[in-house]
Amino acid sequence: MPSISIILPVYNGMAYLHHAINSVLEQSYTDFEFLILDDCSTDDSWKYICGIKDGRVKTFRNDTNKGLFYNLNFLINNSNANLIKLWSQDDIMRPNAIEEIVSFHKRNAQIGFSYTAVDYIDGNGTESINKKIDNTPEIIDRLTHAEICFYTGSIAGNIANVTLNKAALDKVGLFNENMIISGDFDMWVRIAEFFEIGYVKKPLVLLRNHDGQLSRQTKYYIRHIEEDAHAFRKLFSYISPEAQKSGKTILRNNKLMFYTALMLHSLKGFKIKDVLKYWKAISNLDNPMVLLVHFFYKRVINKKTDTKYKVA
Repeated sequence: MPSISIILPVYNGMAYLHHAINSVLEQSYTDFEFLILDDCSTDDSWKYICGIKDGRVKTFRNDTNKGLFYNLNFLINNSNANLIKLWSQDDIMRPNAIEEIVSFHKRNAQIGFSYTAVDYIDGNGTESINKKIDNTPEIIDRLTHAEICFYTGSIAGNIANVTLNKAALDKVGLFNENMIISGDFDMWVRIAEFFEIGYVKKPLVLLRNHDGQLSRQTKYYIRHIEEDAHAFRKLFSYISPEAQKSGKTILRNNKLMFYTALMLHSLKGFKIKDVLKYWKAISNLDNPMVLLVHFFYKRVINKKTDTKYKVA
């Protein structure tokens, strides 16, 4: 059995796929299996995947497009290791990434999942160092995880820097396949109810920023808020009343400011139907009217930004 399974869902990824795959195959740590699932791509992704000649690689293909969280679950169910490294078709691993991640999990076997620090790369291949200050501890308990979520949303901010402990999945189940955006955030929240989380402070992954990313497509913004609200409600369900009270304040001052800004952007464009949808989605977490007043005070009058944690 390999020490770690690396799983990669692919859909029309040819623009950067060879970089993402080669960065795995060229890792300094070699005791892994690499599972790749093509989600019925219409470009040359499947042709490229079929041409990979490496005994550690196992390939699969869907007959129809199934979506990210179905694909992750399929790959998890076909993996053999106790550690499962999630990977993305856009991003690049540093050469020592898997070695560092496996070592971290051996030292911290109790954690439900880990995520690493990241640097960035753009669509042209230009790297940039992440200079934001991050005060997150190496081992994150339930309360600290909740606090970070109220500041930033999803603690990892991505799937490409996450490694799962299969024991955690045995406890909480797989990804919610009814979600299209926030299934990862929902998973981290469910795991954090029962397990500590690990933060590898070394930037072992280069996240690629480009306009084609699903989370950047404006047509999904409202769905994003609706799914985030589901995850936040789960988070509130298992923390103390004191943590709930402070969490609502932090959420109102941080993540909900972003949601309110999206709603106001639709109002500026006279997209009234979208404004009403935003209003309804935000209502699942707070009073939109109160948020509007708070938004103008915080962003227009006070102009104070809370930077305790990086905003994902």
